[in-house]
Amino acid sequence: MVGAMDKEAFRIVYRILVNNEKFEVNAHMLKRCIDAAAKNKVLLHFLRMLNVYNSIRFHEETKYRIFLRNLHIVAESLNNLNYVFIKFRKPIVYVPSDIDILINRDDIEKAINRLGEKGFRIKIIEPYCITMVCKNSIVDFYVYPTIGGMIYLDAEKLIEHSEYISFNGLKIPVLKTYAEVLMTITHAIYKERIYTLNDYIVARTWFSEEVIDLARELSCINALEKALTIHRLVERQNFILPHKIPLAEWTSLLGSKILYDKLSRTTFFNFLKTFKDLRFGRLILSKLMRETY
Repeated sequence: MVGAMDKEAFRIVYRILVNNEKFEVNAHMLKRCIDAAAKNKVLLHFLRMLNVYNSIRFHEETKYRIFLRNLHIVAESLNNLNYVFIKFRKPIVYVPSDIDILINRDDIEKAINRLGEKGFRIKIIEPYCITMVCKNSIVDFYVYPTIGGMIYLDAEKLIEHSEYISFNGLKIPVLKTYAEVLMTITHAIYKERIYTLNDYIVARTWFSEEVIDLARELSCINALEKALTIHRLVERQNFILPHKIPLAEWTSLLGSKILYDKLSRTTFFNFLKTFKDLRFGRLILSKLMRETY
């Protein structure tokens, strides 16, 4: 019964967000839908679409305002550097847990110094990624997108597919929509091992031939194919999201990536070394065990 209710709740959330259908749900079903929306990283947009005003909506709106304030601080600090914001440009309203930035390696030191002047401090240093924090704000600087230190996308090529957009009164650099689709899919498939409705909406809304061309260029066509398979199953109503990729299949996807991508292959040893570090080892194990993120 629980599984059936979860599927029913997911389909309602899906139809509201994807098909723009109108629904009236009772209090019990609303609770189930809120749970499904939260697990799929679409909660705020769902609550707005349904015109729900409760403590959960208030909490989400507060987090979103904090995110926007922090985004302003970071964007103003990094003016004129070669970087792009990633993983927050969406066709829906989304509350990120942190601010992710893809940055040219020549500008990383300047970026760290500038945020340091704003009160940020370095919390974590990983191969190709530095995390800085200040109170309730977290900023991740990626020289390359990685999982456990293994590169899964060529940042130097990816950052070429960028543009400036106006967002909440800011003019900021982001990936073009087709590049953001590929960033979203590879992050979900390779790094998180979980595909959410948030990922689905990004890929479904902005999918184009340019996504396929870029996936071929960056040797991640298998992740794209996996995402499209998930899409077909969701649209046939055989799947609910988030979908956790089976371990054996995930391992096969990574293995193929390593085989055909020189950057992944040459940095694979970093991935193996993370298991010697207790903190990183626990982080990788959590990715293997969790149902959502």
